[in-house]
Amino acid sequence: MQLGILDFCCIRKGHSPTERVFETLQMVQEAETLGYSRYWLSEHHELSYAHHSPELLMGMMAGSTERIRVGVAGVLLLLHSPLRVAKTFRLLEALFGGRVDLGVGSGSSLPEVLAAMRSGAPLIGNNNEDYLQRVEQLLALMRNESSLSFNPMDAGMTPLWLLGSGSPVTASLAARHGTSYGLSLSHAKSRDDPSLIARYREEFRPSSHQSAPRCIVSVAALCAETDEEARRQAENSPENPRSGFEVVGSPQHCRERLLALAERYQIDELILLNMGPDQATQLRSLQLLAEALALPATASAA
Repeated sequence: MQLGILDFCCIRKGHSPTERVFETLQMVQEAETLGYSRYWLSEHHELSYAHHSPELLMGMMAGSTERIRVGVAGVLLLLHSPLRVAKTFRLLEALFGGRVDLGVGSGSSLPEVLAAMRSGAPLIGNNNEDYLQRVEQLLALMRNESSLSFNPMDAGMTPLWLLGSGSPVTASLAARHGTSYGLSLSHAKSRDDPSLIARYREEFRPSSHQSAPRCIVSVAALCAETDEEARRQAENSPENPRSGFEVVGSPQHCRERLLALAERYQIDELILLNMGPDQATQLRSLQLLAEALALPATASAA
């Protein structure tokens, strides 16, 4: 089984936002060495998060690594021009071909942030209608099915992931448009429901750039030497989403829980929101999980 990482970049007590950003750059390099498959950043605009431009940080992450996939999961499409998103990720794909992921979600932000980032442009209908239209625009742009053209036109197609936390609408939307689908169990409103993945697979329609369904599930996790130590660390973590689905415990406990989760959803890759309360704890958790799940570490990690 493959494991990836989701990083919310929450600011920790006693640390500055800039320090937290540099920690992420260090962690993606460690994750690559340990054999993790991908490293995704979230987009948030509250001041409890260390940055608000994940696509910029993602480019730095790709430039400092060689093999691990990097991405944003997800871009809050209601806040952005689909054309701008398409241009940004096409350039990233040209620079780091085969290693870039674009995840988009229907989430929003505070009303004043939404208004400022849209330059006052009104929503088309309600949020759901606006989001659906923006997804269609983004897909047309990325798949060269739009009247608009932009460079670098020789870049490959960045995989697009539609992300949800429990609504069947997102699963069906991803299936209808032939994109990948990501289900989050690491949010407060997450819904632990394997039927969502089953629905996506059953309804999937091959597209010009993706012939088969591809899905992934994210879950918050923290691994320590003992169950007791892991639980203590999780309680002190600003990264704990308290969704009720967290995987917290010793290496053996986490291995069993993660494998069982993958079996329930019939998937071969999970994305882990690292709940360590500090960088050292997060790194130790990654090391223990990599060993427990026998990830393909590089020579420098052996």
